Amino acid sequence: MGRTKIILEKEKLRSLYVDENLTPMAISKLFNCNSITIRNRLKEFGIPLKDPAFARIRSKRLDFDGNLPNKAYAIGFRIGDLNVYRPSEKSQTIVVRCHTTQDDQVEIMKSLFESFGKVSVSLNKGHYHVNCFLNNTFGFLLPKNSGAWEWLKNDDSLMPSFIAGYVDAEANFILNQGRARFKIDSYDVDILSFISSWLSSKGMNNPFRRIYKKGDVWKGKYPLNEDLWRLNINDMVSLEGFIRLMMPLLRHKKRLSDMKVCLKNINERKTKKYGTK
Repeated sequence: MGRTKIILEKEKLRSLYVDENLTPMAISKLFNCNSITIRNRLKEFGIPLKDPAFARIRSKRLDFDGNLPNKAYAIGFRIGDLNVYRPSEKSQTIVVRCHTTQDDQVEIMKSLFESFGKVSVSLNKGHYHVNCFLNNTFGFLLPKNSGAWEWLKNDDSLMPSFIAGYVDAEANFILNQGRARFKIDSYDVDILSFISSWLSSKGMNNPFRRIYKKGDVWKGKYPLNEDLWRLNINDMVSLEGFIRLMMPLLRHKKRLSDMKVCLKNINERKTKKYGTK
């Protein structure tokens, strides 16, 4: 008497193997058969066997959902503060990582990527090591050159989100000599020039200049590897407009807190200058 043939529905097998990324061995245990049987059924149903790189993925990863404001923000934040790479040429994984001492930065990473893949966070001597494991639909985060952001330059609906991501990574809202100020110090002259041009086109005055040359000693510590550039927004009207543009978009809690302090300072100065209506 021959062995009873294991009955498997095609869509059920596809779901287990492709969507849930189970191995033939794991599936065989569910149906009390051997892995060779599962492989034979996959071939019979025309379900392609996974390449080794994809088969090694054990955590569930979802495709990027196409949300363009989130994409613009993520690109700005990545350029400012993240390392992104593919472990090998054929890898099915995009790794997004950072080292930080800030809880706020960890929370931003989670808000951006936790819905799409595994986010691993470890803490060692006050330093967080964050690694996010995503699929190839996040390949738009790999480049750090102008090709990553130039598509945004004529889109006024997305540029604020891109700037917000970069601000959360790199910028500061401060009080200096009793006045609210905004500044970004960065080696990324192309990014700062790009942002400066857009802000200027919206009527926001933003002095942009080189503050140190390559090789100069900065803050008495070490010689700089590149020219250091600064973008400022100092005048009250421009800064208020910029703050109101950024307020709904920033995710970094300290940036938001500092920004509100600056807005309060602006309102107090306006009251002192113009009085109350």
